[in-house]
Amino acid sequence: MARSAYDRIYRDLKRDIENGTYAYGDLIPSQSTLVERYQCAHNTVRKAIALLAGQGYCLPIHGKGVRVIWLPIRDDEAFALGGIETFEESAQRNGMAARTEVKCFEQLECDEDLAKLTGFAIGTPILHVERIRYLNDRPLIWDDSYYLSSSVEGITIEQAEQSVYSYMENVLGLRIVTSKRLISMEKATDIDRQWLDISDCTYLAKVSHATYDSDAQLFEYAESRYHPAFFRFHDTVVRDK
Repeated sequence: MARSAYDRIYRDLKRDIENGTYAYGDLIPSQSTLVERYQCAHNTVRKAIALLAGQGYCLPIHGKGVRVIWLPIRDDEAFALGGIETFEESAQRNGMAARTEVKCFEQLECDEDLAKLTGFAIGTPILHVERIRYLNDRPLIWDDSYYLSSSVEGITIEQAEQSVYSYMENVLGLRIVTSKRLISMEKATDIDRQWLDISDCTYLAKVSHATYDSDAQLFEYAESRYHPAFFRFHDTVVRDK
């Protein structure tokens, strides 16, 4: 199945749910309507809806349709971390202006210490990128990322400032599939205070994540440090039967 087919349906429905075209409690158009609208197979529509349901936007109800269960986060200063998306997409979803500044951009060979940290094999060529993320012109997030060099081949500093994920998917044609995350709190360091606008914060929220492509290959290990007052995490879970 071409990814672009269900991805277009997914993105269109996600946009229409977020902008209120389909409000909380509404039923989205039926599968038959979507099949006719997008001239695609029923399985393509089902896959797009399953992706939306997995992210907490809607819930299929047997015999009735698919109901919208998404509500916007009602906190003007919260930056809610959601699914796998670019920083710019996250900022837009949160109603904030985004800007990125690259602080480090270097090619490395994975040594023993980096192998323990990242999960890459010793000797693997990797790209190390450190970025400061600005929200409404405030430096509030510090990303320290390690990428498999072959997964970001040819990327420039300017493209890393825009979006590494967009470069991978739109330029290299790779597909980003899943990310394992660990969220913790850590004491703020002198470097945190140098790079981030954290005033007298003692602790920061830290998200460590390992991300995989469609071949189940680890291509990124990253640690992101957030101003705690601006960090929110939301997830959708399903009870096992």
